[in-house]
Amino acid sequence: MNIKSIFRSKLFKLVFTLILMIFILSIINFKLLIQSLLNIKPIFLLAIALIPVGIFFRAWRLFEILNKDSKIISLKNSYLLTLVGVGLNIFLPASMGDIAKSYYGYKWHGSKEEMLSASIADKIIALLSLFIIGSAAAFFLEMGTLFLFSILISFLILLLVFYPRLFPWFIINKLYFILTKNQMNDKKLDQAFNLSNKIKLITIIISIIGWLISCLQLLIICESFSIKIDFLYILAIASLMNLAILFPLTLNGLGSSEAMIIYLFGLKNISPTLAVLVSFLYTQIISTIIPGSFGLILILKK
Repeated sequence: MNIKSIFRSKLFKLVFTLILMIFILSIINFKLLIQSLLNIKPIFLLAIALIPVGIFFRAWRLFEILNKDSKIISLKNSYLLTLVGVGLNIFLPASMGDIAKSYYGYKWHGSKEEMLSASIADKIIALLSLFIIGSAAAFFLEMGTLFLFSILISFLILLLVFYPRLFPWFIINKLYFILTKNQMNDKKLDQAFNLSNKIKLITIIISIIGWLISCLQLLIICESFSIKIDFLYILAIASLMNLAILFPLTLNGLGSSEAMIIYLFGLKNISPTLAVLVSFLYTQIISTIIPGSFGLILILKK
């Protein structure tokens, strides 16, 4: 992949993001937006205060995966590496910073294949846990279509978790070679990706707690603008919101996440203006820019 093709890819994503944002801005009531910001409730500070707690559970999950066979990284360094991944998400599409952080993990702590495999396994476990939560919430809310969709995605991810040999490491290795002109050991990648049932269970539980905290932050942000929404509904739609962030044609889900939440909140008769405001504060400010800033500082310092 040459510099020209990378530039074209970035330019396309920027243009696509701008088109989405122009459409979203065209349906926003700026008077309501400014008024809502001026009247934001102090409880919003609680959502900010929960940021390090949410990062801790993500770091703990990565710590358990990386150290499944031997001690590779401390919990403190896992926390710092998780911050680096969030920082990279500011610039990379589809939350790829969570995978790209493996490069810095390798440079700072060694274990190249283990770092990459653990980062991918970490992302997969996170998605699985979120769809498990979404399936349960959609079932209790009798949202049949969403329940079936969440169950289907959970099943597909479960195949990768419990049958890791299905993962196409040869494609990952080929992409890695194109980008770095270096080769990785396929066997080491596969071995590092293969988790024991005990580690799978522990990391899924850790991840579920982490997602509950994240969804609680979203609920608090809604309360900050006097938006009445059921916590169970947030749990049900959180997976769809995350899929929108993973949309690869935008910059960190900017535009796609707002479009998704406009639709999902619209089902509860919440105005597009408030939906966009909540989405931007949650996905960009609370989940990415604030913690990611510390990650970028770590990259610069090291």
